[in-house]
Amino acid sequence: MKLPHFVPILTTFTARVAGREIAQLLQSPTTLARALAETQIVVGHDGVLCFYDSSLLLSACIRDAEGIRLAGDTNGVVLTSPDGVPQTAPLSTLLESIQPLRHQLPDSAMVFATFTGPGLLYSQLQGVFKSSGLNDEVDPDYVLAVIQNVVRSALELKADGIALIERTMPATPSKLLRAHKAIRKLADFYDAGFLVFKLPDSDEQTFPNAAHCVFDLATPSSGIGPVTAYAEQPASPECLLLTTAGDVAANTTVEELKSLTRAAP
Repeated sequence: MKLPHFVPILTTFTARVAGREIAQLLQSPTTLARALAETQIVVGHDGVLCFYDSSLLLSACIRDAEGIRLAGDTNGVVLTSPDGVPQTAPLSTLLESIQPLRHQLPDSAMVFATFTGPGLLYSQLQGVFKSSGLNDEVDPDYVLAVIQNVVRSALELKADGIALIERTMPATPSKLLRAHKAIRKLADFYDAGFLVFKLPDSDEQTFPNAAHCVFDLATPSSGIGPVTAYAEQPASPECLLLTTAGDVAANTTVEELKSLTRAAP
């Protein structure tokens, strides 16, 4: 299993390259794949995130009209069944773009299907329940089933790896913290990479460390980065990964992006 060197967060920058709004990119797998491939040509990064947006999985979980109706629901909150999440927009656009994107990239570039992590998805759903006036607690087993389904779907579609956007808190159920180990095992089975983008304010004491590499986005950095990954094992040349300090602004120059790889320790 190999890992890329530079895996920048280019959501807004990709929209600039494509000349479209982010919402437009997510309306068509072909459009999304073309935009990501065109951005890779411009920047030259070897790790392509498809597609870094922490709202996509949550949207797919609550958009299905025929799903799991919550007890005491008075505000129309219906959760998509875990099996149906991969087929529900906008998450389905992400998954369906993997194969056409893979064909448009050079062999040296890797596609990382990018999803909200179990800890972050749990807290997002808790927020939806609370804002809807529900007293229900989010079922951790529902979150686990959703994550397992989307990760397996991406790997079966030949993604080179999985990337999670993750935040854990002291109240995150322990079984969701352990989910990272299950994802790692699945990634290893498919000979795929497993990266985690650790959001600021994550709980340091409980944050899982089962991925091949973790990017701590709270790490102090100048400008847009770089942020260097830390690994489960001591860092080695094959696991010296870089990302940006966050989503790269549309007006960032290509030279600024390319300079990050030269700034690597």
